Order: sequence, then structure tokens, then C-alpha cells
Amino acid sequence: MNAPMPETVEASPLAAQLEQRPGGRFVRLMLEEGAVGPRLVEKALRVQSRLSGEPRLLSSILIELGMLTEDEHRRFIRRHGRQFRIGELLTELGFISLAQLARAEAELGRQPGTPMGQVLVRLGFVTQHQVAQALSEQLDMPLIHLDEEMVDRDVVGKFPLKFLRTHRVLPYEMDEERVRLVTSSPLNNPAIDEIAARTGRKAAVSLIAKDTLMALLDRLENRREATGVRGEERGDQVATVVDDILLSAMRDRASDIHIEPLADRVRVRFRMDGVLIHKMDLPPALATRVTARIKVLADMDIADTRCHQDGRTTQRIGGVDVDLRISTYVTVHGENVVLRILRHDGGLRSLEQIEMSQTLLDRFKHEALDAPTGVILVTGPTGSGKTTTLYAAIDYLNRPTTKIITLEDPVEYVVDGIMQCSVNVKAGRTFESSLKAIVRQDPDVIVLGEVRDRMSAEVAVQAALTGHKVLTTFHTEDSIGGLLRLMDMGIETFLISSTVVSILAQRLIRTICPECRQAYMPNRRVARAIGIDDETLKNHVFHRGVGCGACHGTGYHGRTALHELLILNEDVREAILERKTSHEVRQISCESTDLLSLMENGVYKVLKGQTTVDEVYRVAPRSLHGRSVADILRLMGEEDG
Repeated sequence: MNAPMPETVEASPLAAQLEQRPGGRFVRLMLEEGAVGPRLVEKALRVQSRLSGEPRLLSSILIELGMLTEDEHRRFIRRHGRQFRIGELLTELGFISLAQLARAEAELGRQPGTPMGQVLVRLGFVTQHQVAQALSEQLDMPLIHLDEEMVDRDVVGKFPLKFLRTHRVLPYEMDEERVRLVTSSPLNNPAIDEIAARTGRKAAVSLIAKDTLMALLDRLENRREATGVRGEERGDQVATVVDDILLSAMRDRASDIHIEPLADRVRVRFRMDGVLIHKMDLPPALATRVTARIKVLADMDIADTRCHQDGRTTQRIGGVDVDLRISTYVTVHGENVVLRILRHDGGLRSLEQIEMSQTLLDRFKHEALDAPTGVILVTGPTGSGKTTTLYAAIDYLNRPTTKIITLEDPVEYVVDGIMQCSVNVKAGRTFESSLKAIVRQDPDVIVLGEVRDRMSAEVAVQAALTGHKVLTTFHTEDSIGGLLRLMDMGIETFLISSTVVSILAQRLIRTICPECRQAYMPNRRVARAIGIDDETLKNHVFHRGVGCGACHGTGYHGRTALHELLILNEDVREAILERKTSHEVRQISCESTDLLSLMENGVYKVLKGQTTVDEVYRVAPRSLHGRSVADILRLMGEEDG
């Protein structure tokens, strides 16, 4: 007797249930392909039904449960993008929330026939570029940026601009086999077939954002024919692309811009909240001119494309003065360009604004900065906020009765009332010569931008021995590492123990996006790894961002700092003199100075709802934590619960 046929996915109750759930169609496709099994889907459905607040996509729940990776999610979107409506796709990509999609669908009901992308843009939920990005994923079609100089005038001249504007399409290049064109409306566009038929070539279609295309068509329509003017306009168009990139980075509050040459395109990414986010792609020919334009701004050698270069410039972008530090790095596909953005509108922060926990802040003020003499070190890797903390400390010490003098490379912020010096090798003002001169200026407080080598470390220590207060930064992983690195530099242990007052280690960590914040249960293994026990997991409510347009689908918006403050006492000084190991020094510091590690400070900020377990696990250095959650809260001046 034949065995009964298994129930098909299409007809199963599970498939019918998925059709009624947020993100269910996506998971149903995965189920049909066997990418996930019915039991895992049922588990995700149970989790989704128990969550309070705004509904969650099933795919995001599968990712959280470890059943689906983000890369697998993105590949699946590209493979099956055509089966989704644009609103569903924007939601899966994290550009909009389910609530925003529901509002847009209601608006669409009152305006039938209007494209969903247009409705979402009008409501301010997405940009034209984000709609184009979603279409690129949906259709597996390249998204490019185009400027006027990339357009072949002979090819465009074959078609009326009114025709191109109506169909939102632009042919820009043609060879013997293909005519290359861009469009913001790639589906069922008769103009694509018309252009292919008129030119007798196969159409190679790329996507472009609608507002970019329309602006380009406007410029083509208004372009003057004089040869001399045209050359000037070409330069202006490249300048416009660079200005657009810079302005977009400013609006997104990016810290860095990465312009990266790949085999077939140039990728532009912004570092936002410490993480790189893909923003756009440029054609290789345009990117070459963009790189040249950036190098001109920074007074770099545009003719030399075979050597790495560095430069800097000051520009006014969006009404804000900005310092740009520019670095080029020669790769097999061309020059990789990185721009570090230093805004002038951020202003000097006070100690109260650097988001240090109140207990640590009080100790840093009264036990470190108020000490009459000694060395105060702020440590951490590049991009950890050391300079911001250093200037906040300078602001605290800046009084009419105090002479503060600095040596920086370069001066980051100009502070009224203190003497600031910027290194300038061309002018003969080297770091070494300035170190020798600084101690002859009768300062009360000496600020060194960074301890670079043994010489600068010795100057800091000797200045402290002669009655000065010295503030500086150091590149080490944590506070104990700062002590050990001074020893490695050859500074005598008796000098370190007698001059170093405190070491403040820090990291920047992303905070939860307030727009898509929801309660969730962290992964138990990760929670245990940072020191959160099962009892705390059961009795505490944890939060995370699920991803939305406001946070570019990351679930995070903005950053806060983790701090590890070591105030040296006699026990720690004795351990330094005896050259004990880092583990022993840390053990003594924890027992005798109430030292809280960066990871323990991260646990505290997780419990306060500022960040997530996963983010602390990603950022904070691993430490042998022996303290319970109750001990951490007690040391931070709070009671458990």
C-alpha cells in the first residue's frame, strides 16, 4: 500500500499562517526552498506572537535566533526580489518600519495608481536613493551615479529630451554591441526597447535615483554649446558630485567617507556610529575625476597615482566648517580614498557631556584631575573618543589662575584661554623640538596630544617630577596596558609609580535606536560571556533596535562611551615596582581601587537600557570578570533591581 503523500508547503496550514504574518511571504519562500524547516518557522512564529509593541518581521527573528545570517538574508532577497512588492522589500531591508509601511498603504488606498516608492518618499520615510537601492536589490541590477561628463552627447542627441524625461531614462554610452543607459523606472519601460531598436544595439540597463536623473536631464537641457564653457561645466559637475557626497556624509553625521575602487565600480561607504554603511556606487571613470577633485582640495599631487598620499583641507559644508583629513592608498584597481570628517559645530564638550557614569565622573574629577601634579593618561584605540575626553578635561582645568600649554598634531579644537601649538615640520616646528621648548614656558598644565615614543614619555614623566600636571593620550587596550607599555618603552618603574596618577581607558559603543526599540531576550551564551547570569536574564528587561529607516536598518543610532578608570594607590604602585604581570596588577587594582573593567561598565549600560548585550560583546575587551551584576551596580552607586 502506498504511503500517504506529505502535505505540500503551498497547501499546509503553516503556509496559510505565514501569509497572515508580518514578513511571512519571505519566510514562506525560504520554507519552500528548504532553507529553513517547519519546526524552526513554528518557533519563530511563537516568538513573534509573544512580542509586545510594534510587530516584528519573521526574518529579523530568525536572524536573532541564529537560524539565518544577515548575508543569507541579503542573498535570498537578491534571488527572489522580483516576488516582493517594493514596500515589502524596503521593510525587509530595514529602510522603513512595519508601521510606516501600513501608513503608506493606507495613503496608497486613497491615491490608487500612485507608485508605492513615490508615496514613501512624499511621506518622508525614505529617500529617492533608498528606493533605488531597494530596486537594485529587487532586480539584481547595478545602481550607479552618473554625471554630465559621462554622457556621450552624440548618443543623447538621437532622442528628444522630452522623451527621455517622460520615461525617466538616459542613454549615456554606446559601442558596437551595446547601448548603456540608466533609468529610475526599469519595469515595463517601453523607452528601453525603443532606444535599443533605434540604435540597433542591445540595451545594458543600470539604475539611478530619480532625483539624480532628473537633475542630470535638467543640466543637459540647459547646457551651453560654447567649447570653453563646456570644459568649465565639466569641472563643475565633478565638483557637484563631490559636494553631494560630502553633504550627504554631513547629514548622516558620518565620521569617515570611504571611496573604494572595485573591479567594475567604485563603492562609496560612510562610517556611521563606528560601522561602515554602503551609500552609493560610482562608475570607475567618474570616480577617477572625483578622486582628482578631492586631491586638488587638499593640495595633493593629482599627477601621482602610484604613491600613497596624505592631505588635509578645511571646507564649509551645509553651513558648517569642517576639517577633512584625506588619505589615498594605491590598490590594484586604483586609488582608495578615505576622508576623516572633523566638524567645527560640535564644539567643546564638558566632562558632564562625555557620558561617563556619575560615580566614575566624580572619581575622575576629584581623585585625578584635581591632583596637584602627576601624569593623567587617556587610552584607547583610534576612534575611541580619547581626544574628546582630553579636551573635556582641559575645559575642566581651564581657570584664570592656571597656565595650560599644549602640543598637538594637529590642534583639534581651539580653546579660549590656553596656549595651543600645532606641529608643523615644514616650518621646523617638530614634535621633538617643541617638547624641549614646552617645559621652558612656565606652564601649570602640559597637554601632549599623544605619547608617541620613549622621548615623549620621558618628557611627560620628567615634567610631572618637576611639579607639573601632564595630560596625554596613549594607544593601549585598557588601563593596565597603559602601565605596561610605559615599562616596555624603557621608563623606570620607580618613575612610573611616582608620577602616574590615573589612567582612563575608553571605547565608543553604539546606542539603541529609539525609533525601533523593542524588548527582547539576549542570547544566553553571549550574555554569560560578558558577565550577565541567568538570574539577571530572567528578572531584567533587555532592549534592542530591530532596524528601521532612521538607523539604516542597523538597530543603533548614536554612540556612548565605556570607561575604565584606574586611580593608582600604594598597592598598585608597589605592584609596578615589583614588575608584576598584567593579570596580577589588574587583580590588585580591582581589589584595592574598585576598578571596573570596560566590559563591566558595558554590562551596567546594558542594564540601563542604553546599549545591547551583542554590542558590548563586539566592542569591549575580554576580561576575567569575577564580579556579579549586583556588585557592579553597587560599585556604580546603585542597588540591584
